[in-house]
Amino acid sequence: MNFATLFSAVTDTPTTQENFITDGKLTCQYAEIPHFLEKIDAFLSAHHVYPQHCIAVECTNSVPSALLLIYLLSKRIGFMLLPPSDKSDNAASLKPIPQFCHVRLKVATPPLMPGELPTLALVETFYQLEARDNPSSATHLVTEGLLFTRTSGSMGEAKIVVQKQEKVLSSAFNCIKKYNFTSEDRMTIPVPIFHMYGFGAEFLPALLLGCCIDLQENSNLLKYLDRERRFSPTVAFITPNLCEMLLRGWKTPKPYKVIVTSGQRIREDLFSALDALCGNHLVNQYGSTEMGPISACDPNDDFATRISTIGTPMTDVNLRIDYTGDNESGDLYCQHPYGFEGYMDEAGNWLLHAQDWHRTGDAAKKNDLGEIIVTGRADNSINRSGFLILLADIEKALETLDSVTQAVVVPINSRNIQGQTLVAFCVKAAITAPTEAELRSASTKILPKYGVPDVFLMVDHLPLLPSGKPDQQALKKQAEAALSLSS
Repeated sequence: MNFATLFSAVTDTPTTQENFITDGKLTCQYAEIPHFLEKIDAFLSAHHVYPQHCIAVECTNSVPSALLLIYLLSKRIGFMLLPPSDKSDNAASLKPIPQFCHVRLKVATPPLMPGELPTLALVETFYQLEARDNPSSATHLVTEGLLFTRTSGSMGEAKIVVQKQEKVLSSAFNCIKKYNFTSEDRMTIPVPIFHMYGFGAEFLPALLLGCCIDLQENSNLLKYLDRERRFSPTVAFITPNLCEMLLRGWKTPKPYKVIVTSGQRIREDLFSALDALCGNHLVNQYGSTEMGPISACDPNDDFATRISTIGTPMTDVNLRIDYTGDNESGDLYCQHPYGFEGYMDEAGNWLLHAQDWHRTGDAAKKNDLGEIIVTGRADNSINRSGFLILLADIEKALETLDSVTQAVVVPINSRNIQGQTLVAFCVKAAITAPTEAELRSASTKILPKYGVPDVFLMVDHLPLLPSGKPDQQALKKQAEAALSLSS
């Protein structure tokens, strides 16, 4: 599959020539894109950046970022997607640039005079290029046609994921088929396009169809509602955190074709309320950085299927569950023709080549209809009093309490308690937070004794990764600090 050929066909199609990409400040029609790609080519050539080089792209949800990604894909230049390094609260941005990348490109709005509006006329002013001295792995690693990303690191050390651009594009076509996207759709993207969820599942499908695209950087409720009013989207890919915000902001039903969530599965009461406000077209997509989109319900599936299962696999994708013993859930494995090639280290050395069947790290089971339900992380469990406990089951039970909107349980090795200490982070639902004693008392009524957390910590919000998932490593550090203070 050749992206340049596909995209040329899109920009030459009369039905999409008037369609555009916007970020709220800058707007570029599809028919204008080839002109700007020529300017990017001239800019990179002037800085001695060539197709055989690998580029680390600090990507924002902006028109200049979109143009740069289109250029790199059309030239099959190897690149790595990174978050902006000026986001100091983002752990991934603190990672070093991989040693095999020749240059780093930052995308930023140039300084403007008071009252001056940004313009794409001087597109090169949006890019800040930093060359790297003697990339360590340039001599043995051929990066042409490759895409590099990092895993979230939510359950451990982040790894560099290697993918073929052609496969990522094929996966994007799977999303087009699954959700029945057309060039008439208007896609709003408030999730980061430096993450595979925003990049592979919505941004690329929208580009391949020539849809109108609204990119939102650092979206919040007020920004989303304002852009929604002006853009009139038919499709949105959002995080569970934004789901909660929209539920507070939406007063009347919205005519969406589909709204997709991913990452942490949202609570059933939140899913039900939001689904009713978006025309009963809310879908939870299952996927990963390594595999991209794996499975999802059809937007027209019945409510019971959409709220509890991950639907059916994408085209040509297979799933299986490996059970051990008498456990109700088992390890979920994925066989994906458009999955990743393997993991590399920061110097470009292979750590692991992808296997035919990829262990997702999630636990799953089947319902009476044979539909797959993800029950939690397979590795996110502990053995207590001879019972195997999935932490996701404890979290789900705590979220049924009126005083808790979201819960995350992390196990911590403690000198004060034999075995692992279970620390429950509970996002409070009311202005007045319940005490630890009140939470413990309520928990004993809905959980077996061996499943009641040892420590309860009430918080206003959870630290999140770009994917929208809770940052498990940050929570463990907070839990360790809290246990240290109490000892």
